[in-house]
Amino acid sequence: MLGSEQNLPRLSLPPTVVAAHLRSCAEELAGSLRTDGEAATLGELTEVVTQLVAGQHALAHALAGLAGRVDVRNGALAAAPSVDVEVVTEVLQAAACAVGCSAEALAEAEPSFECVSESAGPDTRL
Repeated sequence: MLGSEQNLPRLSLPPTVVAAHLRSCAEELAGSLRTDGEAATLGELTEVVTQLVAGQHALAHALAGLAGRVDVRNGALAAAPSVDVEVVTEVLQAAACAVGCSAEALAEAEPSFECVSESAGPDTRL
């Protein structure tokens, strides 16, 4: 990587575009991992698990950020019934927590997944 690449401005896409891309990628991943999908090596699947852990952590932060925006203290939401805003905020916070817990559980299984990959051979196709 060139040193100047670190100073390039980061392009920011609208959240709706990013969310649609996330959904599309998740659907594609789910389809590729079905038992009737194309075979992948254990090494590849180990990397998938690593990427899923990182993705879930990022998704947990996104949900927490969304919860922070949809808050009864946000004056822009003054016209909305406060009870509904509170419900939405609490659900988003709970979802962020659940996704974060899921990421942690998956991360705890990473060493076992790597052991299976090393034992059976990372080039083993499943």
